[in-house]
Amino acid sequence: MPVLNITRSLAFVVIAVGCANAQTPTDPYNPATRRASTGNQQVEPSLADMGFGTDEGNMGPFVTMTDKQYAQAMAARGIMEIHLGQAALEKSQNPDVKAVAQRMIKDYLGWDAGMEKAGAKLGIQLPTEMDQKQKAEVDRICALTGPEFDKAYLKEVIHLQTKALSMSNHEAAEASVTGFRHWAGVVTPTIQEQIHAAQTALDGSSVQISKK
Repeated sequence: MPVLNITRSLAFVVIAVGCANAQTPTDPYNPATRRASTGNQQVEPSLADMGFGTDEGNMGPFVTMTDKQYAQAMAARGIMEIHLGQAALEKSQNPDVKAVAQRMIKDYLGWDAGMEKAGAKLGIQLPTEMDQKQKAEVDRICALTGPEFDKAYLKEVIHLQTKALSMSNHEAAEASVTGFRHWAGVVTPTIQEQIHAAQTALDGSSVQISKK
C-alpha cells in the first residue's frame, strides 16, 4: 500500500505561559471566552493562533513530561490515522467507512498547521514515523479485505481516538503550557465526533457482516 511521507508533529502553535489564573475569563487564549478584536461578538478560536504571548509575567516555555508525552502521543496517533485512512480510501467499498477515513485524514492534516513550529519552539522531539508495534498493527489491518477490513479499521479508529479523548481531557485540565491546555480543550469535541462517526459506521458494518 503506498503511503504519503507526511512529517508529523503536534497541532499546537504554543508559546510558554504560566498556569496561574489561566482559565479565568480574562485569559485571551481561553477558547470559551475569546472575543473578536472589534466588538464583543464571540468567535471560534483558531488553532493557528492559540498560545501566543505570555501571561502572569512568565517568560519561556514551561513544558512538563506530561506535555511532552501528550504531544508525542498525538503526533504518533496522527501518523497511524493517516496511514489507515489512506488504506481505507483505497480498499473499502463502504461509503460510510470512506467518509470516516476522509474525516480522519482531513482533521489530522488540518491540525498540522502549528505542529512543527510548536515542537521546535518547545524542544519536543516528535515522531515522524510509526514504531514497530504501530506498524505491525497497521500491517495487520491492511492485510484484511472487504467487510473484515472495514470492521478492523473502524475498531482501530475508535480505539485510537478514545485514547486521544482521555489524554486530551486530562491535558485540557492539567497542561503546564497554556497553548496545549486550550488546544486540547478545542479538539475534544472533534474527537468525540470522530468516535461517534466511526461507531455509527461500525454498527452498520457489523450488521452487514452478520448477515453473511
